[in-house]
Amino acid sequence: MLALASGALAGGYGVVTVQSGESLGEIAHRYRIGTEALRAANGLGASNLIRPGDVLRVPLGEATGGIVEAAPDPPPGFRRHVLGTGETLSGIVARYGISIAALVGANPDLSSLDRLPTGVELLIPPGEGLVVTLFDPSELADLIEHHGADAATVARANGIRSPFDLRPGMLLFLPGVQPSGSLERLARVREEENRYIWPVHGRLTSYFGRRNLGMGTSNFHRGIDVAAPTGTPIIAARSGTVTFSGWSTRGYGNLVRIRHAGGAETWYAHASRLLVSVGQYVNQGERIALIGSTGLSTGPHLHFELHVSGTAIDPLGELR
Repeated sequence: MLALASGALAGGYGVVTVQSGESLGEIAHRYRIGTEALRAANGLGASNLIRPGDVLRVPLGEATGGIVEAAPDPPPGFRRHVLGTGETLSGIVARYGISIAALVGANPDLSSLDRLPTGVELLIPPGEGLVVTLFDPSELADLIEHHGADAATVARANGIRSPFDLRPGMLLFLPGVQPSGSLERLARVREEENRYIWPVHGRLTSYFGRRNLGMGTSNFHRGIDVAAPTGTPIIAARSGTVTFSGWSTRGYGNLVRIRHAGGAETWYAHASRLLVSVGQYVNQGERIALIGSTGLSTGPHLHFELHVSGTAIDPLGELR
């Protein structure tokens, strides 16, 4: 269903949420618009890649199919922000002085924290809380109880003075309610989008592959080396379970190994201090060790390896 966005009459577009199994071509055909025009309206370049939950702009001047209906007004005190080229959610929360949890609470159906298309309209809340849709006004009390909200606070926040203020499909703001489900879903989406993140930022000093050690000798380097000051935090490149945390007798010094979904492993070597133990589950981005120069090392750095099906592969092609 195509919903009229704020400013759509002036800007000439509506918005549609991508459903599971839908393709860009199918949406373009439904609204009788060219795929190229749909890509251009959403800043997709030459890509047809869309995901369930993505919100697409559909130029109304060209779209002739589907049903157009007015989008519900936001709760009192909310502002709107249309995501511009190059803008990120981290920049948005800094600009408006809110937390990422507050932004997610106001927009619980966000499809991603990192890969939203230009033109997506965001609701900017006055504070922490969760925005929900009231489909049936007679179920307001049950809805408030389900989320553990305070009825009087909800009434004040939404300007509700009598049952006549309630309308089917209206948006309600539940102050203080954390969007836990949305945050957990978006964390899973982020990890899928960024399967492996950099475990430390620094100077890349050695690449994966064969390297010359001088005097006619060489060996195969099974990972990458990133130089950083001693004590710099090392984070988990991906969520998983710690399978080794201790001293390695193979030259790695203090080593952490993490097993991920599907069986892949990441290795973090030469640490000065280990912050995790065997059997512990760590989240992507969680601190697991500190940079050091233990084992066979010529200076403080992280030696990072990625093993898939028991074989070390070049991690540079996987890191985001």
